[in-house]
Amino acid sequence: MDTLWHDLRFAARQLIKHRTFTLIAVLTLGLGIGANTAVFSVVYGVLLRPLPYPTSSQLVGFAGTFAGNRSEEGVTWTQFQFLSDRGWGLQHFAAETSVGMDLTAAGVADHLAGLRVSHDYFHTLGVAPALGRDFLPDEDQLHGPSVIILGHALWQRRFGSDTTIIGRTVEVGGRPTIVIGVMPAGFASLPDAEAWSTLAQVSQTVGSGENIGVVGRMRRGVSLTEVNAHAQVPFADYHRDFRENGVDSALKLSWVPYGDVMVSDVRTPVRLLFGAIGFVLLIACANVASLVLGRTAARNRELAVRVALGASRRRVARQILTESTLLSLLGAAFGVLIATLGLPALLRLLPPSVPRVGEVHIDASALAFTFGVALVTGLAFGLVPAMLTARTDPQTTLKAGGTRTTGSVGQGRFRDLLVMSEVALALVLLTGAGLMIRTFANLMHIDPGFEPAHEISAEIWLTGSRYDSSTTVSAFYREITSRLNALPGVVSSAVVEAGMPLERGGNLVALLDGQRVKRANDYRTITPRYFATLGTPLRLGRDFADADDGGAQPVAIVSQLFAHRYLGDHALGRVLTLGGNKVPRVVVGVVGDVRSFIGFEPQPTVFIPSAQTPIAFTRVFNGWYPIHVLVRTRGDPALAMAAVARTVQSVDPQVPVGRIRTMSDVLSQSLALERFEMVLLSVFAGLAVILAMVGIYGLISWFVAQSTRDLGVRVALGASAGDVLRLVVGRGLTLTLIGTGAGIVGSIALTRLMASLLYDIKPGDPATLAAVALVVAAVALLACYIPARRAARVDPLVALRSD
Repeated sequence: MDTLWHDLRFAARQLIKHRTFTLIAVLTLGLGIGANTAVFSVVYGVLLRPLPYPTSSQLVGFAGTFAGNRSEEGVTWTQFQFLSDRGWGLQHFAAETSVGMDLTAAGVADHLAGLRVSHDYFHTLGVAPALGRDFLPDEDQLHGPSVIILGHALWQRRFGSDTTIIGRTVEVGGRPTIVIGVMPAGFASLPDAEAWSTLAQVSQTVGSGENIGVVGRMRRGVSLTEVNAHAQVPFADYHRDFRENGVDSALKLSWVPYGDVMVSDVRTPVRLLFGAIGFVLLIACANVASLVLGRTAARNRELAVRVALGASRRRVARQILTESTLLSLLGAAFGVLIATLGLPALLRLLPPSVPRVGEVHIDASALAFTFGVALVTGLAFGLVPAMLTARTDPQTTLKAGGTRTTGSVGQGRFRDLLVMSEVALALVLLTGAGLMIRTFANLMHIDPGFEPAHEISAEIWLTGSRYDSSTTVSAFYREITSRLNALPGVVSSAVVEAGMPLERGGNLVALLDGQRVKRANDYRTITPRYFATLGTPLRLGRDFADADDGGAQPVAIVSQLFAHRYLGDHALGRVLTLGGNKVPRVVVGVVGDVRSFIGFEPQPTVFIPSAQTPIAFTRVFNGWYPIHVLVRTRGDPALAMAAVARTVQSVDPQVPVGRIRTMSDVLSQSLALERFEMVLLSVFAGLAVILAMVGIYGLISWFVAQSTRDLGVRVALGASAGDVLRLVVGRGLTLTLIGTGAGIVGSIALTRLMASLLYDIKPGDPATLAAVALVVAAVALLACYIPARRAARVDPLVALRSD
């Protein structure tokens, strides 16, 4: 222990003595370690942090894997009943589905993010209400009593933390509902919700019996492998019994850790970022290793004297490792500061679709990670200099005399290797960033099927029992559009149910001439002039008119893809039915395709008039998706947003109004994940290039310093300044060329991991690789040129006297 303390004190004195070296190394390491700490906090919070439930490792989710991609497997109510009857060796078994809830109390309406759950849901998670009680099996029945459990934040905000709320009646979707419980503070379900009600009540309504997630709790002592082994026969039965209901035989079903199914969509992007920032840390380590080599070379004589006086080679090597580790710990301390300051900005960049963002922060796990990284980093960049020093013959060093520090051949070769590695890693990161930039540009140039400019969307939800028929709903929509059309600067307006472009929406099975089409298709309910408001072209037939009301012949309009896929050349006049509704509808029009998601092909879509929409469809889809009021303006839509909000609210103050956005913002938000990846990869690549440039500059500067005498001899023998310039620059570019070749090979191999994030571009795109190689070459040339110019000005007399 005394020896270690002595080494630490001596290392501290050395670092204080050489402040410039210490400052550069700490700043370099701090950037690399700090960025890694910040990204690790995101990785841990989103992917790795245990779920906030008791013994959460026992929770499992029902997942499907298709074509190598795993995601939560949504089931129907009938399929859930099939699964729950099998037991699976699970202690508890529950279902959940996200819905919107319109809660009215004391005459004030709120729209809530809610979950419909089976009665065993909270038992499965291992939590209980802080006030009141859990659901009873009798309440989770089709015609059971309507009850609700409130989230703690909702209870505080809406009911002022009133403990007498238990047993009080509120309205949920116009239905009297009894409050039976309040969840504890800090409880969060996955997906998040503000309130919970029972699932069986809506299990037989159109749509509410679909898209159900399944969660189970394994019995103590039973492993996930055992559960999946036990499930093989039931899974086979599931495929057999439900193949006609859209279950693909190629879909591989399994039970997986519950947290995994919640983050399946963001797992690859988050892991990619963690790998990318790890490359930045490696480049930072390479730079610091080069600095330590130079510092060690300058101390060759001192270290040789210590060995000559009796110090063992192991002791000298340990001293160098102690100094490098202390340096790394100082860099880690600075890195924690950078991570603490930078994490809020990183979280602001995260798209809203990333789950569990609220659990991302600098905690003990992040600090432990930082400390571990610091130790590994210190050993990584200190080990080779220590080994090279331990192998140096002290007699040779002392005989050399003088003060000029040449360093060993091994040190020079290792520096070359470090620079080539930096170039290769920087090129891989640049390639990844280039591919994401190309992907984002490709996505931005996709035609969404409508004109987002001059367009506003406003979210609303119908509440209360007064909207209990297609007639009252369509009258409400007519009043909204009439008032909006009267506003100055408004060109047209319309209302759409079950989702709008660029956001997830509803779907229904269509029957064409009595035969079911192959799959469920997108479905929308719209008012007249919807397509004109949206800017989507009418290809055939006519638009809906005010005359298409409940007393007229039921009609439908289909998208161009629907017509092409199912109707052929004779779309107009064909008859179809939707979902469980048996009313035949005549196709009266064909419109251009509108994308539900940028980067994915349009889906076949059926539109029906709001005045002819069954009220059951409206209620069900309004539970999942907000109704959208769309407004097209002549000028800047942002200037009309306040007037649109006031006008919509004035029609019925009890109808909640949600987000009001321009459609340009909606388009931008639909690409939030791609933008996040592009921005961070670009930042990481830029940091990597800067560090690589510093590394190349340092190597060439060291080469010039070490070769001053040789360069002086060349000039004395007649070499021109241009010859010296080409010699020095050629050395740097040779190393860059080798590193670039290795980087290209690495890019082709590693960027395949991000193939699922790319759009309309291949991982090994030649144009991107060529552009990145040119950028690296230009940066290397700049880094070489400055020390090369200094070498070209060497005075041979001064150079020869320097030895």
